[in-house]
Amino acid sequence: MFNNPFDSFHNIVAEAKEEREQLDRLLTISTPRERLLVAAIALLLCILSAWLFFGSVARSLVVDGVVIEKRENPPGGKRSVQALVWVKSEVAPRIEAGMPVVIEPDTADGEAGALRGEVRAISAVPFSGGPAAFESAAPVSLHRVVIALEENADSGSLAGRKSRIVIELGRQSPIALFRMRRP
Repeated sequence: MFNNPFDSFHNIVAEAKEEREQLDRLLTISTPRERLLVAAIALLLCILSAWLFFGSVARSLVVDGVVIEKRENPPGGKRSVQALVWVKSEVAPRIEAGMPVVIEPDTADGEAGALRGEVRAISAVPFSGGPAAFESAAPVSLHRVVIALEENADSGSLAGRKSRIVIELGRQSPIALFRMRRP
């Protein structure tokens, strides 16, 4: 641009103007197709940011357990089942009565028969015999979970079956998940 000191000022300015015009042409979004692409990307970014702040994500705990007992019409009018589950010691206090639950029994024939309900009660099962002093230091502990089934749930032959139990711990915005600290 300013290479030749003997050029006239007008020539130098004209060359600089030409270079700026070339850059403007390169940076201009000129076709409707390009404008549509930029608008679609901007819309997608707006939707994603709105979902991050105002959306909702379910947080669930999945445990393996054994259904040990089926009760018909306990107090409160709903059928319920009891299950023994192994739960991490730091997670167990977050499980409360009223949380939604899905019981997915293991079946030999591959048939899925999930039952829905809610946690009615949860209690720790003490070790019988053995080193009870180590129970509080263990990373997982055995808990008895009483689950009230929905009215239309068919709890047929659940007793004694291994099951996958999904407990919904709550809902929160996706941005809150990113802010959670993991030890």
